[in-house]
Amino acid sequence: MNSYTFALRTTGLAAGLALLTLPVGAAETDALPTFDTNYITVSAGSADVNGSKAAYQARTANAKTGAAGIEDMRFDYDLKDKTTLAVTGRALAGQEDYLLSFKLTKEEVGSVEVGYKTFRTFYDGAGGFFPIGNVWLPLFGRHLYVDRGQLYLQGTIALPKAPVFSFKYSQSTRDGRKDSTTLGDTNLTGIPILAGPGAVNPIAAMRKLLPTYVDLDEKNDAWEISVHHKVGNTTAHASVGGNAIKNLNVREMQQNIGELAVFPAPVFTVPTVNNVRAGSPRRTTMTQRHDEEGYHASATFETKIDNKLTVFGGLLYHTADVEIQTSRQMYNTFASVLGVATYPGGFNNNSPATARAPYHLVAKGDLEFKVLTGNFGARFNPSPNLALEAALRGERWEDSGKNLANYSSQGVNTNTGVVTSYASKGQHGVNNVEKPWTPTLDVRYTGIKNVALYASWEYRTAKQDEHVRYEGLNGVLKVNELDMIGKKIEETHTNATVGLTWNVNPALNLRAELFTKDHQDDYIGYADVTGRDYVLNFDIYGTKLTAVVKPTNTVNLTSRYILQRSKAVTFNGGLVTAGALNGSVDAKDAARHSFSEGITWNVSKSAYVQANGTVVFDQVQTMYPWISGIAKRNFRNSDNNYVTGDATVGFAIAKNTNGMIQATYYRANNFDEAYAAVAMPLGASGKESTISVGVKHKLGAKTVISGKLGYIDSHNGTLGGFADFSGPLAFLSVQHAF
Repeated sequence: MNSYTFALRTTGLAAGLALLTLPVGAAETDALPTFDTNYITVSAGSADVNGSKAAYQARTANAKTGAAGIEDMRFDYDLKDKTTLAVTGRALAGQEDYLLSFKLTKEEVGSVEVGYKTFRTFYDGAGGFFPIGNVWLPLFGRHLYVDRGQLYLQGTIALPKAPVFSFKYSQSTRDGRKDSTTLGDTNLTGIPILAGPGAVNPIAAMRKLLPTYVDLDEKNDAWEISVHHKVGNTTAHASVGGNAIKNLNVREMQQNIGELAVFPAPVFTVPTVNNVRAGSPRRTTMTQRHDEEGYHASATFETKIDNKLTVFGGLLYHTADVEIQTSRQMYNTFASVLGVATYPGGFNNNSPATARAPYHLVAKGDLEFKVLTGNFGARFNPSPNLALEAALRGERWEDSGKNLANYSSQGVNTNTGVVTSYASKGQHGVNNVEKPWTPTLDVRYTGIKNVALYASWEYRTAKQDEHVRYEGLNGVLKVNELDMIGKKIEETHTNATVGLTWNVNPALNLRAELFTKDHQDDYIGYADVTGRDYVLNFDIYGTKLTAVVKPTNTVNLTSRYILQRSKAVTFNGGLVTAGALNGSVDAKDAARHSFSEGITWNVSKSAYVQANGTVVFDQVQTMYPWISGIAKRNFRNSDNNYVTGDATVGFAIAKNTNGMIQATYYRANNFDEAYAAVAMPLGASGKESTISVGVKHKLGAKTVISGKLGYIDSHNGTLGGFADFSGPLAFLSVQHAF
């Protein structure tokens, strides 16, 4: 244990012990001071974590080594001629959370601000867990993180009775390594692989378990100049700006690591478990470069015609040119008659006509898009109790692009050692035009005593013509394949809400809301494309009910129930269902029930209690009723049920000292271990609880000291317990005003 971490733990422990020995008094406390300016807060925190430190960092967003430094500071300086300078900052080492900002303001002239901030986000780097073989395959060096930073400069010129000019520039960056939800394949799952005459595996051994990571190197420069002015009853705003994006991201994936199909293959006279006849190791590096330069211009207005009518509108134009470069490098390892070797883009070429080959890919292309958006609307108040707002929004989106892809692969005949190289070029192109229109309407009525009624509606329609040209490498025939795809896409989306609030009496307030969302997407293909008629329709509807009850002046209860249901139907012109073509089937019906309760109790002038709890039942149906036979075993409904709770007790310890006890709880049990027999089990299961005791004490009129001692216990059932962690937490801070 290094001295830095030990010092933080000792400090936190001392603060916690001091808190536990303080007598709890019922006397009314003086309000502790709060500082808005000219202050600095210095803090330190740490944890003594047992178990997965990487999971602790990702779950709590705190560094396992702890953090110490300036938590917050602000200083204001009065300069000459009604000018002030404000300096704000933060510097937490270990957490790598930093901020430094300078803002200069002059009355009736304007302001300018420059600053830089950065913070770190932690990732676990874990892959999947497989219960049959109790398989857990994390990344080596799993403590992953990404640093996000922003340099900014902004200002405003606001002279009396003149247009207000503003400008801003920012450079945002992301740099570091994070895990990916794309996992690699492995046969090392504990499921036996049978070999020999007549051998049939009851279930496949391969699952996606191996973790993958992404190296990020991203930068986005953005600028904008705007003017805001009011003339008579009209307020207008106009702006121009642009941005430049430069991203270079690399994804690393490994498959079948620790496996190697031996050569020559063993010969068995009877069915035998032979896991050595597994896959061949493969390492894939996907590099993606994205360079974009874009510009935008906008103008909006709002005019008050009279006390009852206001009209508004605006236009926005955005255009951008994008250059993309992609490479996918695959390195496969094989055992052949010549021994074990690694081949770029390698694949087993013993039977060339049996499968599409993996391949290297190097591609470069460009994309251009243009977007024009406009809206016009009006707000109308025909009476003091009725407010109406109607608007129409339209858009034209056009994008086009092309890229040239180079494919290469090496076919390895393991029986002879002969390597055959294949290469091909493919031309890709796309051209899309989309024209959505969206009318909207909002209504609010307050003409009934103690009741407010409201409703909103929008109806979005879009028509899109899509043309795609694709040429690729066919690993079977080793020749170019050409596919011209065209689709007409029609979308309709309806969103509607109706609700009310009712102040029944001072002790009871009720709120109710009904909502619905109706979506339908029609894909009408042509140019002889298979499945050229496809329709996806999904409807979402539900309600939100809230009751706020105040049985006494010291107790407040908030109860809430949310119901959301959805139903999806698909139609596929080429689908065979129950022996009939053109079937229409249900798919992915869902239901979500959420119950929550919040309680606030002011026990006395020196003590209060707050408690909240939530219970959620959530299911998405993937067990399609029309599926039969052996395929039915591979489908499960997706559950996301969970319970959460938290409680806070605040109280006065002495005249200048306050105390607080806090606790949280979370539980979910959705991991379907039995599903491992046929596929990859998913679903969140876990249990987590925290408890902490804190104290805040006024040392003087300008100094406040705070301390907290807590404990966290986290169990992750989805990852088989390999990501569990627990341990004490400590925090100490001192705030001083100048």
